[in-house]
Parts: sequence; structure tokens; C-alpha cells
Amino acid sequence: MKEKRGFWIKIKAYHMHSQVWVIIVLALIFVGSVAIYNIPSVREDEVVSNLILALFTSLLVTIFTMVADVIVNYKNHLSEEYLEDMHAFGIANLYQDKKQALQKFLSDCDKTIWISGYRLILTRALIPDIRAAVDRGAKVTAVICPPWSDAYQMVYGDNSKVMDNYYKIFYAIYQEYKKKEWPLEDCKVYFVNKPIFSDTYRIDQNLVTGPYMHNRDGEFQRLMAKDFFSYDIVRQSRLYNVVNDEFVTLCEEAVAVLDLTDMEEYYSRFESNDWTEAQKREEFQKMCKPV
Repeated sequence: MKEKRGFWIKIKAYHMHSQVWVIIVLALIFVGSVAIYNIPSVREDEVVSNLILALFTSLLVTIFTMVADVIVNYKNHLSEEYLEDMHAFGIANLYQDKKQALQKFLSDCDKTIWISGYRLILTRALIPDIRAAVDRGAKVTAVICPPWSDAYQMVYGDNSKVMDNYYKIFYAIYQEYKKKEWPLEDCKVYFVNKPIFSDTYRIDQNLVTGPYMHNRDGEFQRLMAKDFFSYDIVRQSRLYNVVNDEFVTLCEEAVAVLDLTDMEEYYSRFESNDWTEAQKREEFQKMCKPV
């Protein structure tokens, strides 16, 4: 645990102790000048009293200015210390709006997109950005805990209507792969039957992640990962390696993969039929092949 330092120790560590001593000396001179000003014989001498009045007035302004400067610098140093600790742990930036952060990274992505998740609500909102990145050359890998798995149902139950997200996301990616004439096998979509604890995206070398929560919201019944805090991770940090390796491990332990070969046919049927959620699941599962 990091040792807590006292106020004066921090002042010395921030090399601000000389400023504090100057303020103390000026304060003493101010008190002395006020005392002298209140001596009757001094007050009766108009020239001397005006000089002393000007002196302690200017001293007071100087003291206030220096105190304000010390406070601002002290707060800045505290913030820098916090940011240094965060960076040392491996966190580069914190985000309240995960979608905005991902859009920023996707805007010039041209190599790698990793996606993990359950319901893919945020991922569906990013379809235009993902398509643009794939068009520039980015290859997609996804790790999904799907609605038909026991792990998904333990977290979200069996009433979530999310299959539209699955069809629309992977059909959009399929279209870009076909346009680029890439092998469909290069789009890796792995399905796992184990709970995923963090909502992680890798955009080229940028890893953005955050925890899943069990809180409920009004619309989707479970708080979305994007509605809690998210952070991107310092490259070449231990945290980066841990999160990166977790994604790789989930890929290796997948129970099924998505075969996009017949995606055009399945998506056409999905659009032209008024399927129930259960039927959408059943049809989508036909594209999933055991590992």
C-alpha cells in the first residue's frame, strides 16, 4: 500500500516550501506594519502613516496572490500524482462515454478490431465506424457469449431480444469482407459458454475495456457496460498484457465459431420472415460450427 504523506511533507516534495516561508515572512511583516500603523504618534504623521498604509495594503495583495498560487500548484501536483499512479498501473485514460472513445479510435483504424460481449448493443451502434475501418483494411475478431448459452442466461436470463444485433453486425462485416474479396475465414467470431467479465475492444493497438455490472436499467433490464466507466490501457504495461491475453484465452477456449459462408442466404431469410426471437436464435445457430 502506498504510504500517505502529510501536508508539509508534500509541500517539500513539490518544492513549494520556499514559497510558504516567503508567505509566512510577509504575513509577519504585514502584522508588524498594522501594529505600527495603530500607534497614535504614527497615525498623527500623515506622510509616515500613508507610507505604512500603502505598505501593508500591497503586502496583503501579495500574500493573497501567493497563497492562491500555492493552492493551485498544490492541487495540480495532487492531480499529477494521481495521473502518474494511474499510468503506472496501466490506465491511460478514463471515459464516461465509451461509444465516443471507440469512435475516436475507429476513425483511423486499419489493422485490427477485437470485439467481446453478450448483447452487442454498443457494437451495433458502431456498425458504420466498424464498416469504415474494415474498408480501410481492419480484420475482425470477436468473442461472444451468445443468448443460447448457459452463461448468458445466468447473467441476462432467457428473455433478451438481441438477435437482431447479431444478424445486422455480422452481415455488415460480411459485406465488407466480400467487397474486399477477403477469405471469409479471416473474420473470426468465437462463441464461448462461460461468463465474460469485461467489455473489451481492441482497435489496432488501443485496448478499451470496462466491467459488466448487474445493476438494472429501465430499458434493457441490465446496466450496459458502456454506462459504467471505461478506460484504455497503456501499451507495454502489465495490465495491457493481462487483458490482451484474456481475449486470446477466450478464443482458444471457444466452443463454436461462426461460418459466414451462407450469411447472405440467412440474412435474406431473417429480413423477409417475421421470426420470433427463438426462431432467430435457431436459424443463427445453424451458421455456428463446433470448434
